Amino acid sequence: MIKIIEKIEQLYKIYGFEKIEQSENVLVFTYSNGYFHNVEIVKFRKDEDVEYIKQEYEGMGYSVRIIDYISCEETQKLLFNGFFAVDNIHKRLLNDYKNFCELQSKKLFDSEYEYIQPTYTWNNTTGNGKLSENILLQLQKEGPQLIILEAAAGYGKTCTSYEIVKEIAKEDALYAPIFTELSKNRKAALFRYVLLDEIDRKFTTLSSELVIAEIRNGNVPLIIDGFDELISRSNKDMGYDENIADDDSKTMLDTIAELYLEGCSTKIVLTSRKSAIFTGDVFEEWAKIHLSWCNVTRVSIEEPTIIDWIGYEKANYLEKQRIPFGSIVNPILLAFMRSMEMEKFISTCSDVEQVIDYYFKSLLERERERQALQLSVQEQYKIMVEMANNFIEFEIVSEEMSFIRDMFMEIIHDNYKTYRNRYISSEERPTEEEFATKLAAHALLNRISPRKNEIGFVNDFIFGILIGDNIIQDDKVLENMDGKYLEIACTAYASRSEEKREKLLNTAIANIRRLNYEQQLEIELKLAYTIKRDYNQHYFSNRFFNPDVFFDGSYRFENCTFRNCTFKECFIMTSAFDNCHFYDCKFYDVIIERDTSENCRLIFSSNCIGHDEFARLASHEEAVIVEENYEKKVLSRYWGNGDRFSKGRLPEMLLLRTHSAEERNGIEDALENLKRKELMFKEGHYWFMNKEKIKEIKEILGM
Repeated sequence: MIKIIEKIEQLYKIYGFEKIEQSENVLVFTYSNGYFHNVEIVKFRKDEDVEYIKQEYEGMGYSVRIIDYISCEETQKLLFNGFFAVDNIHKRLLNDYKNFCELQSKKLFDSEYEYIQPTYTWNNTTGNGKLSENILLQLQKEGPQLIILEAAAGYGKTCTSYEIVKEIAKEDALYAPIFTELSKNRKAALFRYVLLDEIDRKFTTLSSELVIAEIRNGNVPLIIDGFDELISRSNKDMGYDENIADDDSKTMLDTIAELYLEGCSTKIVLTSRKSAIFTGDVFEEWAKIHLSWCNVTRVSIEEPTIIDWIGYEKANYLEKQRIPFGSIVNPILLAFMRSMEMEKFISTCSDVEQVIDYYFKSLLERERERQALQLSVQEQYKIMVEMANNFIEFEIVSEEMSFIRDMFMEIIHDNYKTYRNRYISSEERPTEEEFATKLAAHALLNRISPRKNEIGFVNDFIFGILIGDNIIQDDKVLENMDGKYLEIACTAYASRSEEKREKLLNTAIANIRRLNYEQQLEIELKLAYTIKRDYNQHYFSNRFFNPDVFFDGSYRFENCTFRNCTFKECFIMTSAFDNCHFYDCKFYDVIIERDTSENCRLIFSSNCIGHDEFARLASHEEAVIVEENYEKKVLSRYWGNGDRFSKGRLPEMLLLRTHSAEERNGIEDALENLKRKELMFKEGHYWFMNKEKIKEIKEILGM
């Protein structure tokens, strides 16, 4: 009994109560907060008479509550629900979710926002069921839980975070979660300060010590979106020191570790890009030391599938228009295309650049009407490019409304009179400040949070397109540009045409060299679908190599280690990998070509999948077989094992890759013949098989 009383004392002390009386079966606590003075009488025997104690304190002006002790757990729940007002927290979170959905609908020109269930892996196995439901079920399990949700930029981390919050608010009456988007709280450099700031803002009447105690008890789950935002791996001149980055990573992780004391029930969901701190040796070493008693779950959101987003009919139209699917995997574009009526879709989506142009033009034209803004689409766009440049110069992603307005005043100052004179009546003519205020409320901008009056670009896709266009117009902006802005630009430009991607890559290539190797690889694969430098003695973990990536051997991975990486429908020349190790890697429908007679000295662990052909061709020399029927040779490249059709397009570089000049000439002639017969056609650097002529193609192949 003594131990129980001590536990209850400690529990009430955590919540700010002071013990003023104690008997064998009764504890009396007081709690004062401003005008409110309370007494709680805890009795450990139901038949204990405490009415005289109640009357005594009520006579002194206290509000008195009598608690019949059931258990320490029930007492803790009673205090938690009373102080944290769980129902109110859930209502606020559901309102935040509603506001988020309305913002997404606004971006889609008032079409209804719908969360698209992603394909995902759960601890390296294919995930089943609704992702947010599975994460809530994992959080509800006993003991400490750390869930790391990883995805590439723009693949749905924030949308999924909001779904998790909605799931908790609707389905679990016991949790009072803290949800924060770290991309919208960039002023604090360390997670410790961000956490304390969130506690102060969301639990204004509670001490941070109490909230942290309940975090460790598992009653206040943390959902932290964009944890990687806190670690800047590039300074102002884009330099990078791996040792400094590792120190920063460990500092962030140590703050997390402080919430996972032995015996705790801490529940945390972190979202992060795959290239951030949770994919390397730093995390593995830290987890062994600090999380040996914690269950760590790794979830990875895979690349969005076109058909899931826009449906079969629209996807089939894109294929007939010969639009490479790889250029439109950006969720902003997919959601925009999903919202279109089929007739508008057909008239708009004949190529990727037309989709992007229509997206921006629609936003800007609507703004002219919505705000009676006397600016052409081109003028609005130019002003927004200048604003993006200001964001880069000041190294911000959002700022107070007044600061944004002042920046617009500076941008429009020289042309203000011209803009003002376009308004017919003097009553309609805005002052310069009023005109700048209109721009600060522009559709390309938005408040970054329901409870903060800071303005930023409405999404990273728009911000990235503006940054990329700015770089191409004036490469001098790269001289002092922080690496994160270049990453945002390259992520957005990954959805553009090959010509646009090449322009940005060629303009920025010298500055890309200053970034760390993970950033370089990410940018090169997004813009060039290949690597543009040699990678020597690097470690890659949990990386997904997208379809159509072509490792052509111009540059190589030497002495590199790949762990738990996935290569899907990639083109690989064996010379592109030298003395590399692959652990737990997966190869799905990859096309392997041997272009060297040397042994590439590749090592594959027993847990690798689909690597047999790669291993065979990289380690043995075989005679080159020259076929006289070059048309058959070319067409056979589009088939997998047996009669299964596997590829709709192949890069010309791959088709013409051979040691023999005679064979190369034969293939070139065969391609031209197949083109004349309309069995194949060429778009950019790719040759496509005409599926409408599949019968004639099979006849040539003898199928």
